[in-house]
Amino acid sequence: MENLLEAESDIAATQASLTQSLDRAMGLLEEVVNHAAEGAALGPLAEKARLSKPTAHRLLTGLRKLGMVEYDEKSRLFFPGLKLYRMGLASAARFDLVQLAQPCMTLLAQETGDTVYLSLRAGDSALCAARQVGSFPIRTLTLEVGDYRPLGLGAGSLALLSALPDAEVDQVIARNRDKLAPHPNFDAANLRTMVRQTRVQGFALNDGLMLPEMAAIGVIVRDLTGRPAAALSIASITSRMHPQRRESIVALLTRQARALEQALGLTPSPEATA
Repeated sequence: MENLLEAESDIAATQASLTQSLDRAMGLLEEVVNHAAEGAALGPLAEKARLSKPTAHRLLTGLRKLGMVEYDEKSRLFFPGLKLYRMGLASAARFDLVQLAQPCMTLLAQETGDTVYLSLRAGDSALCAARQVGSFPIRTLTLEVGDYRPLGLGAGSLALLSALPDAEVDQVIARNRDKLAPHPNFDAANLRTMVRQTRVQGFALNDGLMLPEMAAIGVIVRDLTGRPAAALSIASITSRMHPQRRESIVALLTRQARALEQALGLTPSPEATA
């Protein structure tokens, strides 16, 4: 019996070590992708991933062997590898969320006059994958296509975070601690409160928490497994996001989120077909 318990303990320790190594490698890979255009040096990569240089170098070497990362000897910079590109193409071939979302985003921009965003999860961050600008003359273009934000920072990003299980929410917030530090309204305690509020009300609200003059609402889009696939959000100046108009914005976003889920192959809910 004692030997069995020791064996189980060894297996658990090995699994924990493998999980930790995988988390660290994925964190490094995400940082490499975040600096795809200009490349990333070992020192900054290790610092952002909160790893020692030897550990970061070992993990990056493993990623290079897998073809996920490339290293330029002349500049001493790391770049995303060709295999990563091919994997992205394979995923896009299955369903192109950006393309599928375009009709929904165009309709939302036309009906509201405001700016519409499509956000996708990328590790512990939200990627702005698409943006549709409305006709209202005063615009809040604080987020560019291709920009990353820590999960929870912004309406679409908060919708993505809130759709995750509690344990995963806590892990993401912990890993993003340093990235969230410059944003005092988005500390761990506040984020957990926002997650709870988002789940209760069915939408994420950022009412001047990042910029006093900007407000945004976001809703989740789920994939075939029920996991968060994307988030649709609408941003405007705060004066256009008064409580009465919020109800209309939420209804429009929810309707188009369900339409996008239907395009992904999900059965539309009664609310979407009513």
